[in-house]
Amino acid sequence: MRQHTAVAMAGFLAAMAVGHDVQAKSLEDILKEKGVITEAEYKEASKTKPYDYKPGKGLVFTSPDQKFQVQLGGQIQAQYEFDNYEASNKQDVSQFNLRRVKTLLSGYAFTKDLTYKATYNWANVVKDNTKAMEEVNMKYRVADELQIMLGQEKIQYSRQWITSNTAQQFVDGSFVRNAFMQGYDTGINLHGDLWKGVVKYDAGLFGGAGQNTKNKTNDNAYNFRLAFNPLGDMKYGEGDLEHSEKPLVSLGSSYYLSTLKKTVSGTGSTATSAIDNNNSNFVTDSNGWLGTAVKGKYFGTAAAEKISVDSWEADFACKWLGASLQGEYFWGKAQGEASGKELIAKGAYVQGGYFVIPKRLELAVRYAWLDPNRELASDEVSEIQGGVNYFLYGNNLKIQGDVGRRHTYKTKTDDLVARAQVQLLF
Repeated sequence: MRQHTAVAMAGFLAAMAVGHDVQAKSLEDILKEKGVITEAEYKEASKTKPYDYKPGKGLVFTSPDQKFQVQLGGQIQAQYEFDNYEASNKQDVSQFNLRRVKTLLSGYAFTKDLTYKATYNWANVVKDNTKAMEEVNMKYRVADELQIMLGQEKIQYSRQWITSNTAQQFVDGSFVRNAFMQGYDTGINLHGDLWKGVVKYDAGLFGGAGQNTKNKTNDNAYNFRLAFNPLGDMKYGEGDLEHSEKPLVSLGSSYYLSTLKKTVSGTGSTATSAIDNNNSNFVTDSNGWLGTAVKGKYFGTAAAEKISVDSWEADFACKWLGASLQGEYFWGKAQGEASGKELIAKGAYVQGGYFVIPKRLELAVRYAWLDPNRELASDEVSEIQGGVNYFLYGNNLKIQGDVGRRHTYKTKTDDLVARAQVQLLF
């Protein structure tokens, strides 16, 4: 069965690669390449138009006085997934899925320094309507060194979470990242690029209740991130699609502090525990390190008490001439404020890739490991994956596929996960 699935995925990817040169050039680009117009004439012809289209950003509408702009775009990720479980009590899965279907709205108002953004994920309407509205915020640029965000955005924690899912090296982020990332929240964040991006910082104060959720207590969440790019500004994007002519290196670290609340429903053997006052979608859900511990009843806090959560990560990334390497180490601690009970989790991943055909065909490999509770023996999970990416029009139109083996130490089982995805960003 595994061989049949691998053959089917290979055929699917090969079929989708046919007719890959779909990139279109503007009239100004063609005239410039043929030497019909000069560089100065090209710049004049390329000035802002009342309406335009920019690949990856969508339709662009600009007012005559250039004080207002609206960009309307979209994203579709159509995915196939096959899960083959070694354990007899798990059902194998073969499914097609619309992983993400987004409407993207952005622009500026009154001045180019006041920008706005709104993203709506239609795929989440069916899964959980409370997760449909994602990033909705305003940002004001005082200077490159100080920019202020008000609204809802990604918590700036974890390099792979900060990186747009449209620019990732695998079909989806690592399962370790999914266990530790903090999701979306509403609040205020101060961001700055120092020395032309050599140093970047974020300092945020958020509600603490998570995505599209009002806080029920007087506890808030705090987030800090610092990144150092010694060889020059390095944008958040996995792989070296740009085929960087000079080496780029980035070192980063993030910290997150929050206070959550544990609740219990039912009594006796039917009692179930959960985390209230949090809709982050990740850390406290069934795949998150804290949600797994609470629901599994191996985090022995009181029946209902506040839980202080500290989470820290360190990351690195480098790329040069089509080659790339990046990794992260995660550490999280949860402590009951009344009981004093403590849980510590940790995990890491490292991944690398190389463009065998520059800007077109990339091969990648990733290893990830998670220990959701350091006090329990043999509860670790590890995964190794291989991936291939074919870029028809950069990240705006690409085909991805990956195959991985996930090993659970406690049950000594190996599960196969194979995925294929086509992404359209317009």
